[in-house]
Amino acid sequence: MKSSRRWSTAHVTRQISGAFSRRFLPGLPRLLTAALVLAMALSQIPATAFAQGAGPDASEGRINDSAREFGVWWVEDYNPAGPGGSDLPATRPDALGLRDKLVSTCKFYLFGCWSNWSTPPWTARFVWGNSNAWSTDWRRSQNGGSENSYIDSIDLAYFAGHGSANGIIFGANSPNPRTVTKNDALNAWGDRDLDWIGFAACNVLDNPLSNLQGWGQSMNGVRLIMGFQTVMNDVPHGVEFGRYIRDGYTMTQAWFKAADKLQSQGRVARVLAEQQAYFNDTHANHNSFTLVNWPKWYLTHPVGSEPARPVDIAQTNGQMPVLNVVPLSLAESQERVETLDSAFGVDMSQPDVEGDSETASIQRILQEGDVIYSADGQLEMDSDYGLFLHADKDNLWKLPEESETASGEAMMAISQEDARAIATSFLTQNNLMPKDAQFFEVLGTTLTQLQETTSAGGEVTIQAIDQGSLNHQVIFSRIISIPVTSEVNGASITQNVEFSVMGPGAKLKMYVADSVPASVAGEVGTAAFYQEAIEGGMGGYRQVADLSGADASAIQMVDVLPYEVIEKLFESSVLEKIVSLDHVPVAPSEVVEREIISDTLAYWEGPIGFNQGELIPVYALTIRNLMQGAGDEADYEVESTSYIPVNSTYMAPLAYISTTVNLDETVTPGDMLTFNALDASLPLTDLGLDPSPDDGFALDFALGTGEDGLYIYNWYLNEVNDANRLEAVAGSGGRTLEWTVPIVANFKEGTMAGNHRIILEVVDTENSSEPNTSVAEVSVGVEGLPPTFIPSLSTDE
Repeated sequence: MKSSRRWSTAHVTRQISGAFSRRFLPGLPRLLTAALVLAMALSQIPATAFAQGAGPDASEGRINDSAREFGVWWVEDYNPAGPGGSDLPATRPDALGLRDKLVSTCKFYLFGCWSNWSTPPWTARFVWGNSNAWSTDWRRSQNGGSENSYIDSIDLAYFAGHGSANGIIFGANSPNPRTVTKNDALNAWGDRDLDWIGFAACNVLDNPLSNLQGWGQSMNGVRLIMGFQTVMNDVPHGVEFGRYIRDGYTMTQAWFKAADKLQSQGRVARVLAEQQAYFNDTHANHNSFTLVNWPKWYLTHPVGSEPARPVDIAQTNGQMPVLNVVPLSLAESQERVETLDSAFGVDMSQPDVEGDSETASIQRILQEGDVIYSADGQLEMDSDYGLFLHADKDNLWKLPEESETASGEAMMAISQEDARAIATSFLTQNNLMPKDAQFFEVLGTTLTQLQETTSAGGEVTIQAIDQGSLNHQVIFSRIISIPVTSEVNGASITQNVEFSVMGPGAKLKMYVADSVPASVAGEVGTAAFYQEAIEGGMGGYRQVADLSGADASAIQMVDVLPYEVIEKLFESSVLEKIVSLDHVPVAPSEVVEREIISDTLAYWEGPIGFNQGELIPVYALTIRNLMQGAGDEADYEVESTSYIPVNSTYMAPLAYISTTVNLDETVTPGDMLTFNALDASLPLTDLGLDPSPDDGFALDFALGTGEDGLYIYNWYLNEVNDANRLEAVAGSGGRTLEWTVPIVANFKEGTMAGNHRIILEVVDTENSSEPNTSVAEVSVGVEGLPPTFIPSLSTDE
């Protein structure tokens, strides 16, 4: 592993079903927090060299104990609520996946624990979802909230749900108010215990500067607010965020690395900090001295890559080539491991199994699903396809420490042009540069100072001052050239068509430092130079057969649905979230208007660990979302993308619950309720899901393979696991559930009812690769016994 890089003084001038965690624990009971503040001795850790000027000490009155405590809030169903499925099916595995990672002791488990985390476990204080997730837990008392008793009694608060520049948004079954705005948090967050906030929600940390200023004004002891400038995909971000926290990454590194791994092109993650030094916070800083003042600082990290290049459907004669994925053999996979070991200087060799190193190498015990990890967590690789992700824990996305900036070691600056050459040389030399990679651009993770200035007349203005970037991000695009025959003026013409490959797995980029010690500057191309210049990277690409020189007539093709059909799927609130790859959860309550502004044909490649037998041919849609401004503010535009397969056989199966139960009313324990799953093998028009079947573009197809009898319907109560499976009515093909309502236990304070979730899982067994599973759910309000109130105190577990 390389040593921490010394910086010159000049440098200181973000529904994949296959990636969802299934290891969910039961929800914790909700406790009423007593109005009790424990007086603790202040931490004596001094502010670092980057604490700018004097300011109030937010540690006064704070809870500084030895416990690392956190809470997660998530929302799946938003207005209009209904049986068609959750708006955000990944928010539950997102939030609970973070919980599972933070509370666990064992890192890798296989018939016993093979490896423990390098950092201590956390304590889960609050685990609230759907109707139990309340905005008041986040709002200051002056605005009707109780944040001091909830998010400000823990070290890390995490929200997964809808968001916008106006704030975070709670669900259809949550009590009003359902939004937490900047004003709801004004000067409130962090004056007790809260150190870090994570928003797995769209656009919360978006421009303009007034939005960032508002969140900055909420920071009264909070050290970091992590979120996204842009939209983000509905993915289990918290699973990876938690993994990287436990591997010892800084909070900032963990946030950005999770975004790199899971988010598609065009997404931008952002972290807002009270002081520059707090960007380097790890779990160990939960008791650190916190200086509160202006300026604030933010890092902006583009996940990166090129938008899909234009391809006219006329160029393809209404068809696209089938690109079958070729998995790595065991020998090829092992060779890729050894290549990555050598290239990045990270040891991925596995511990011996009872002294038998050969057995250990084959078993690869540091493995979760299809992904293997180095012992320190810095390097990971998909064992089936060779996709990799590396982030140097000592240098990537870290600001220099005082000792490093004062070292005085001579440094050589690296320009963007130099960075491109270094990245290209590194990839080529290590046989990691695919033939279908094309250079796109060089970006950086930028550091910005957010300065508030008050005039003599009391007028406050805000200014953003660019402080440069932390590194160079050299980005390549995956472009596949394929001979395609089409009809032009009545004649058949064969021409090479370039298709972009989009999605998290199609990203190839290298992180190059913007300076290296002069002592290695003349050693370009050597391992010593790369150890200083290369701070991380991701790539790999799933291999497909090279069709560039093939006979066009011999290439297998798949029919492309008309654009008008894809447009109808996109406009359906039920269907779009099922068929769209990398679903973007734009809040329906905030949207004034959505429209497709461009479309093209492309392919889609899933993230590390995603099982796909083909690169999925898709329509790449660019969406303009007109969002409602807050209060008197003007409406504003947000751009997003959606990738919808060009043919129904590549789409996830339909999961839709039909019921006569009035979901707006509570039911009584002992009632018998009936739920039906729509037949996923039938065309959408036959199921009444086509709003205009006579318009010439009928949805006259089933989602998935459409093979009758090959769809499996599984029912669950509250969680998808074997212990919670519900038995369907005999002879119904699994599509009918009769359920007797039990008493609920997930009460909120002051309520006399709770909720149960009925979950339908539909599996297309004819399709062996993802996406082949969909989930729908309904929430049923149940009358129950009054809750028992007991105080909640922080404990060191």
